[in-house]
Amino acid sequence: MKKRAIILTFIALFIAIIMYYSTITSANSEIIKITGDIVNVREQPGTTYSIVTQLHKGETYSLLESKDGWYKIKLASNQTGWIADWLAERQTNSKTVMATVNTDTLNVRSEPNSASTKIGVLYKGDQVKKIGDQNDWSQIEYQSKIAWVNSTYISTGDRESSTSQTTPISILYDGTNIRKKPALKSKIMTQVSAGETFYPLEKNGDWYKIEYASGKTGYVASWIVASQEGNLQFKRKPGAKTIVIDSGHGGRDQGATGASGTLEKNLTFEVGNLLARKLDKAGFNVVLTRSTDEYISLESRTDQARREQADAFISLHFDSVDEHQVEGHTSYYYNEQDKMLAQTIHNEITNMVKLDDRGARFGNYYVLRENTQPSILLELGYLSNPSEETIIKSQSFQEQVTNAILEGLNKYFNQ
Repeated sequence: MKKRAIILTFIALFIAIIMYYSTITSANSEIIKITGDIVNVREQPGTTYSIVTQLHKGETYSLLESKDGWYKIKLASNQTGWIADWLAERQTNSKTVMATVNTDTLNVRSEPNSASTKIGVLYKGDQVKKIGDQNDWSQIEYQSKIAWVNSTYISTGDRESSTSQTTPISILYDGTNIRKKPALKSKIMTQVSAGETFYPLEKNGDWYKIEYASGKTGYVASWIVASQEGNLQFKRKPGAKTIVIDSGHGGRDQGATGASGTLEKNLTFEVGNLLARKLDKAGFNVVLTRSTDEYISLESRTDQARREQADAFISLHFDSVDEHQVEGHTSYYYNEQDKMLAQTIHNEITNMVKLDDRGARFGNYYVLRENTQPSILLELGYLSNPSEETIIKSQSFQEQVTNAILEGLNKYFNQ
């Protein structure tokens, strides 16, 4: 009889252990969503215990355990705490999805707002586990902790249109209205300028939903924006020379305007993309300071050269002056050690294109002066000269000048 009692006790204990771990496993596959406006998190399950922190409506947390009307949860600090179950909604963790960062750098924050503490940075292409949403913010797992990122800058497979998350749009006209709802009669929230670029949150009929300021969203009509599809991307080549191509101006900075209305920012973009394709095919690592019609600060351009440890930084421009007879191409350098790079490429351009040679010379430009990497700036003709504007707009000129730059780089690195 005694032996039977021992066996029964062992079986009961075994079953209790299985049920206990089963409960924990089940709980770990679930999340809770805060439904109260402000919810106290306590050290233990009961209102008499100390408050650890407070949570806000809409936040989601991993559920660790359920006990006597209380939920044990995992906090962003990786600590645990207890909340009353009547102030939260229990859900299966079916919302957990993998998301991919679609912007160059993305700040990771402790709370779902841009004023909260920055606890890390993610980079384009990084993947994270998304576990919830609150307004325009996504809750993610970051270094085994709970954190937040702006939903605009991550793409997930559960979105209706992942293309809208990764393809930016550019505003075409100054004073473009951003409306509260996707309708012409809707309230105007703000106005934006020509050249400003946004990543759409969603597409609603003929309207794009965008974030026009931190935490503020509205709608812009699709017929007054340009989609920036087809951005160039290049694979890294271990051991290859890295060339940063800086297509001058962009976005609201239009640069010079030609005699017949040609915008410098558009020409530098066309030539820069053509040059990028040729350099990539020739075996170089290629980096573009801008891959869309967007405004990029001069500081950001030089910082990118430093981050990439560029072997050469080439800034592309076209000249303009009041005297319409002035013509020719000029190459600039700031540091004496970059003179050879400027001269070598300049000579190849002179040999291949039919423009007057204005020489390779010293130039006190920001992207040269503040650049830690070998850098030059090329002025590839005068838009203010009507006949030269026609030449430099042509496909034949752009083919010739990009071939010349490629040949100049080959000679520079092989001498």
